[in-house]
Amino acid sequence: MAKQFIIINVFFIFLIQSCTKIIPISDLVFKDCLVYSNNQPFTGKYSLNKENQYILTKVLRGRMINEKTFINDLLLMEKKYDSCGSGYQIVYGLKGQILSEGQFKNEKRVGSWKYFKNDSIYFVKF
Repeated sequence: MAKQFIIINVFFIFLIQSCTKIIPISDLVFKDCLVYSNNQPFTGKYSLNKENQYILTKVLRGRMINEKTFINDLLLMEKKYDSCGSGYQIVYGLKGQILSEGQFKNEKRVGSWKYFKNDSIYFVKF
């Protein structure tokens, strides 16, 4: 009985997440580091298309949670926000390997960043 309950719960979680509607950025209002839709804090995903670049951002109760940037369907960058304009960023290469990672604040790199080249890790302070 418990296994059936777990399987059903996992199915419903998968169903709910896969049915998330992605709306265009033009349908949203950005004010004071919050995202609004119909004058209410937005929860869901929004997208932005620029030529061959596609940006997908997840928002929860008006606050950006994470943002993924794709070029030609390849993940190029991922940002995880912990506050307005601040968080942790990972930059990927064209083969999916991590090129660099570190903190950002006000959308700019801060602190010590790791850069991966060949079999080495380099640290750069911003």
